[in-house]
Amino acid sequence: MRDRDKNRIIELYESRYDTFGYDVKSVGWGNIESQDLRFRILSEIADISSSSVCDLGCGFGDLYPYLRKHFDRVEYFGIDISGKLINEAKKRYPQANVEVRDILHNPPQRKYDYVFSSGTLSFKLPNHKKYIEKMLRAMMAMSSKGVSVNFLSSYVDYQLEKNFHFAPEEALCLAKKITKFVTLRHDYPLYEFTLYLYHDWVSGF
Repeated sequence: MRDRDKNRIIELYESRYDTFGYDVKSVGWGNIESQDLRFRILSEIADISSSSVCDLGCGFGDLYPYLRKHFDRVEYFGIDISGKLINEAKKRYPQANVEVRDILHNPPQRKYDYVFSSGTLSFKLPNHKKYIEKMLRAMMAMSSKGVSVNFLSSYVDYQLEKNFHFAPEEALCLAKKITKFVTLRHDYPLYEFTLYLYHDWVSGF
């Protein structure tokens, strides 16, 4: 991602934060219920109890209390490119591990069992599909078991100019270039879909 594109994304989220403060609107979601549904779908990649999870594009870190409520012994790490959002996350959840980081330029020095990413690949950029592939490969490199990531679907009634809506079948083909083990979820009542990318075959899910 070019610096000017990265700065546009930061400015978008931080301007929302300046307007709405700590609110799901600041991170681009309509309400708490839809955010929780996304968290549930992301978490259904596997039995993530006793696992480490990196929340890429963590925003305010709201996935942290969700995981603590629904799973046992999940080690949470949050990463975002916005300093303002990370500062709010630190105030909200002082026990959570969160930091400002751009994984394409400064990847973490450790691996996590799973990398989750919600909404981070929806802001339209030049050569967006190439950027998505770079990000998916970076997420897979950060994980030891798998990646759970969502996208805005192309199967919608309208699209905002700033957003990138991915055709699910194209996303599946792209993911299959990275790993043989991919699941596509387009079975929940939001205008989006989720991909699970695994490093190895997973049974029982």
